[in-house]
Amino acid sequence: MKNWTLGVWTLGMAAGPCLLAQQAAVKAEPAMGRVAGQVTCADTNAPARFALVALEPVPPEKTAESKGPKRDEQPAQRADTTAMTDLEGHFALEKIPPGRYYVFGSLAGYVNPLALFNKAQLKELSAETRKQLAAAVPVIDVEPNQVAAVTLRLERASEVSGTVLYDDGSPAIGLGVQLLRKGKDGKLDEVRTELVGGMFSSQAMTDDRGRYRVIGAPAGEYTVRVSLRTEKIQLTGLLGEGGTSIDIHNEDGGALSIYLGNGFRKKDAKLTKVGEGEAAAGLDMTIQIAGLHTVHGTVTAKRDGHALNKAEVQLVYADDQELVRSVHADKDGNFTLDYVPEDKYLLKAKGAADVEEVEVHPYPEMTVKQDKVLHSYGDAEQPLTVQGDVGKVEVAVPEPTATASAALSAHP
Repeated sequence: MKNWTLGVWTLGMAAGPCLLAQQAAVKAEPAMGRVAGQVTCADTNAPARFALVALEPVPPEKTAESKGPKRDEQPAQRADTTAMTDLEGHFALEKIPPGRYYVFGSLAGYVNPLALFNKAQLKELSAETRKQLAAAVPVIDVEPNQVAAVTLRLERASEVSGTVLYDDGSPAIGLGVQLLRKGKDGKLDEVRTELVGGMFSSQAMTDDRGRYRVIGAPAGEYTVRVSLRTEKIQLTGLLGEGGTSIDIHNEDGGALSIYLGNGFRKKDAKLTKVGEGEAAAGLDMTIQIAGLHTVHGTVTAKRDGHALNKAEVQLVYADDQELVRSVHADKDGNFTLDYVPEDKYLLKAKGAADVEEVEVHPYPEMTVKQDKVLHSYGDAEQPLTVQGDVGKVEVAVPEPTATASAALSAHP
């Protein structure tokens, strides 16, 4: 009996500190806030039904002592920071860590406020960008055990539409369409017409008649870019009970771009002005496939002429170095550039080397194949004029410079 009583007492003494620790941990949880509100459409005054609402912490401003925001200055928890509105446009976000947040609303056909800024502006977040962002997006302070009320009003977006045909009159079906907006610096930048790219409204595509319609843009001056498809798709299991398997990846070389005005160069793109909430229709394009050609060649070592089994080949315009296509040479040093417009170019070879494939074991149960560099070479470039298909181009790369050799030795 004594042993049994002692055993229970001992167990109680051992469990007591654990229970106290658990209770302390529960008490130590920080108090959270709540965000609730309604989203409406400015053009109809109706509720914005099934709109996406997202909170994004306001990053601390950079100082001379710190190049970036400190980790402990951001909310430690990011749960429940997105919601979908109901049929009345209402939404609620629970257990939000205290802090300052931007509140974004997104619905197809309405302006994405991030479309007003390019990637560089959103990455750097200068004082001017912060000021403009605060004017375009509501900012709220979430306090512990308090409800932060938000009212969002979505503005109707502009839209751009047209038809894309090939030069034989057939529709250009299933091609990606992207809006480029002219910035204050005169440069053309891609526009994020949706809050989350590719998830809720993917890139616009031409339909079975070559027609496209891009919505979600703010007022501005735009051009349209269409990209020829370069995906390689493999399908298996179309019949039977095994299930369908789909493998999609981009072919080496990248897509060829065609701009409004039917040109292949961004600098020659035709621009059109679109007002707030306006629709710019009839922006039609024709892809001149009769003027596209193929370039074949080989990357070799200048010292003895042998083909190299590793190299990147770039085709750039001769006047401004704008990249047109990029491919990697195969194991025999050969490369092919498809869809090349007639023009004057520079053909460049970079990262050329003799390599061999070896197996490495990052983990005992894993084997990975990678290239082992036997000898590296310098970069090379040569002029190339394309007026038709071009074959048997040889790009001879030299021995590396002393600086490149030293850098390679320091970082094998």
